[in-house]
Amino acid sequence: MSGVFDKPVREIMTSPVVTVMFSDPVIAAVDKMISHDIGAVVVISAGKPVGIITERDILKRVILEERDPRSTFCQDIMSKPLITVRPDTPLSEALAIMRRNGIRRLPVVEKGELVGIVTEKDIIRKIL
Repeated sequence: MSGVFDKPVREIMTSPVVTVMFSDPVIAAVDKMISHDIGAVVVISAGKPVGIITERDILKRVILEERDPRSTFCQDIMSKPLITVRPDTPLSEALAIMRRNGIRRLPVVEKGELVGIVTEKDIIRKIL
């Protein structure tokens, strides 16, 4: 079992990552989450990943605050700073980072470029 945790995140990450632009309206993030059946999108600005929007972010920062998802921008509700890992980060370290920060998704970045995303579910599936 410990061998699984030594594997790098690149072996189980999802790529390419579904993204939105920081200037997109939140409704664009919602549309992508629904059409791709995912719970989060990474926010891009000037070609670089700068934040993440999860279903929870939308519920808390748009629905609960009664904001219009068509006139609220992704940059206004994204979670930041973005916590990331490198492709060669061991799964054990990725899990520790998730636990420490109370998050379930980690974008994978190499030389400033978004190359994948690894989720708690991805790791659990690999273990079982």
